Amino acid sequence: YRVFERAPALGEIGAGLGLWANAVRALDTLGVPLGFLDGGASTVQRGEAATASGSVLSAFDVAALSAELGARSHVVHRGELHAALAAAVPEERVTLGAECAGLVPDDDGVTVRFADGNEARGAIVVGADGLWSAVRAAAFGDAPPVYSGETCYRAVAAHEAPDPDVLREVQGRGLRCCVTSLGPGRVYWWATERRAEGDGVPEAERKARLTELFAGFAFGFPEALAATAPDAILQNDLYDRPPLPRWSAGRVTLLGDAAHPSTPNLGQGACMAIEDAVVLTRALARHDTPRDAFAAYEAERRDRCYGIVKQSRTLGRVGSWSNPALVAVREASMRLTPRWLMTRMMRAQIGYDAGPLA
Repeated sequence: YRVFERAPALGEIGAGLGLWANAVRALDTLGVPLGFLDGGASTVQRGEAATASGSVLSAFDVAALSAELGARSHVVHRGELHAALAAAVPEERVTLGAECAGLVPDDDGVTVRFADGNEARGAIVVGADGLWSAVRAAAFGDAPPVYSGETCYRAVAAHEAPDPDVLREVQGRGLRCCVTSLGPGRVYWWATERRAEGDGVPEAERKARLTELFAGFAFGFPEALAATAPDAILQNDLYDRPPLPRWSAGRVTLLGDAAHPSTPNLGQGACMAIEDAVVLTRALARHDTPRDAFAAYEAERRDRCYGIVKQSRTLGRVGSWSNPALVAVREASMRLTPRWLMTRMMRAQIGYDAGPLA
């Protein structure tokens, strides 16, 4: 295999991501060393949804579920996961600065053309190039993704999380936020607001805007924001895509956000990509032709992935309601949802087992 990376250097942006038990098991199956989870990550023991005024609406015991599943759940710095993955791949197999500009498939393989004029050829091509996938566009066309109506701000800051073992989403009227530990002395936070697509806030103005929007929010977000350098705050609009009829065309297939991009409301985007890697590897080992392997891969993954995409979209819409009556309905429904039901829903998400490689 060969890996072609668009970026000119290996690295990752300053943000965090969820590695739930399903992804931790899959990384272990893939042979990725998990030592990075011991220092630069938090272990999630409890999940909560709360109001901006400080009332906890619902909670579930992640620690008990992790013990049942035999794997813990974490929030990690993206750069540390990226470094662990890069260390597992021989350097000579990675080509940097290689931006895909097109595909030329034939009966025996696929030629990939790059923006710098170079080419590479393989028996198959796996497009793992995200929401704006060039491989997806070349194989299936380039319909735009669907904007969720929310923009998201994110940052990592030198700060102590108020509750380092709790992953808590705090919801206001059209506003949401979360602060979580990345180990001692460091936090990752995110915040969303409803905003027109593409209406970016200048970097120099983001901290002041968030300070105003989230003034008085409980559970430590204003304090984490105050500890954040203004130039560390990232902003991205949140998107997903409608389901594709298929992820594969001939000798080309898609993986992760290239195939099934999701809004981040369940924290399962990276987890699903890692699961995909296990299932696709196994399918290629078990079947004699790419067509059969890709068909088996898609059949195993479609319902799981599109179910997560749909749930995440719904949670985002409800969580970002701003109408006072709807907010009251949301809060009442969350208070009345029994804990056993929350646990069952959580088990369905993080209890998934991608299975062995062989």
